Amino acid sequence: MTRRLAYETEPADDWDHGHMHPMPDRRWADIVGRMTLDGVEMMSFARLADLAAEWEGIIPPQPAEIDGPAQLLRMARSLFAHSWFDYDFMTVACLLGFQAMEAAFRALYPEPEGRPLLKLVNQAERDAILPHNIAELARSGVELRNLYSHPRTQSVLSVGMAASMLENAHRLVALVLSAVK
Repeated sequence: MTRRLAYETEPADDWDHGHMHPMPDRRWADIVGRMTLDGVEMMSFARLADLAAEWEGIIPPQPAEIDGPAQLLRMARSLFAHSWFDYDFMTVACLLGFQAMEAAFRALYPEPEGRPLLKLVNQAERDAILPHNIAELARSGVELRNLYSHPRTQSVLSVGMAASMLENAHRLVALVLSAVK
């Protein structure tokens, strides 16, 4: 069975003047099914977008010189929602979340440039910006960022795994950026 790609479409009804509509990635049906027993759709683009929208308010507005992490998280939220059309976008969204985490630490500690991310996380813990348990979470994020940045094969995440990673990335970025002077 060949999987439909994100750009595959189906003809629209006459009312839509012949425009094509993107199709949901078929893997969603395998992962969550389509409908509950009472006929409610279990997952949809709107549900994914609503979930991602919940994280938007975690990051307060940032000055232009340090808005890079917030912009990366905005892209991550968009990709998370658009994973309805290409499930692989979910993993890419998480990678962007980890890159936002790195950008936040680099805004906090801009010098010396090129310092490994793990050292920045450890420095934030020593400076009491991150409590130990949050620093451990950040170190796990560093490992995941490295795995997703240098993959040996494709990674696939469940919605729960990706949502947890992205929500925690938003919370961590907000915490780190709150310490940037």
